[in-house]
Amino acid sequence: MTTLKHQPARTCIGCRGVFTKDEVIRIVAGPAGVVIDYREKLPGRAAYVCPRKDCISKALQKDNLAKALRLGVRLPGDEEFVNQLSTAIQGKIKSLVTMAAKAGKLAAGHSAVMDALEKGRVRLLLFARDVSDGTREKTAVPASETLRTVTLFTRDEIGMLLGRELVGVIGIEEQGFAQAVWKEAERLKNLINDHE
Repeated sequence: MTTLKHQPARTCIGCRGVFTKDEVIRIVAGPAGVVIDYREKLPGRAAYVCPRKDCISKALQKDNLAKALRLGVRLPGDEEFVNQLSTAIQGKIKSLVTMAAKAGKLAAGHSAVMDALEKGRVRLLLFARDVSDGTREKTAVPASETLRTVTLFTRDEIGMLLGRELVGVIGIEEQGFAQAVWKEAERLKNLINDHE
């Protein structure tokens, strides 16, 4: 019998809802003020907030965050917090892409991606924001439940992650990496759309 790993519950200081630990963002107090602990590695008392604009606004008002951390800390503005969180999420996605490449579970560039697609290995396509329409159309495949697409970063940024020149499309070939990138990309998209 398989048992599911128990996820600790955390309360969002914005909406007061209870969520699993991976659904909320961990915040700690640092010497210079509030720090988003996206990788959950920093020591100290923590508070948690949903990655949504309305929850972030509530958390940052009326000293909710300072009370939760039990410290008088400098609070960032909503815009600053959202920008820091967006940067942290993008950093996590870049880290996942790099790990997938090191594990040999990533096809980079149109030819390699098409080859991997033909062999049924691709679980997620990541297109650069500035990829040409021609490359996007040539790489277009019928949507399916197992193959998702994300548009993020520039060709230069993806190339730098992989130690190459410009890369317009990558295919992630392992389900765990694909799922993790998709989850983070959706979180980022929702945060940005919510913020506009």
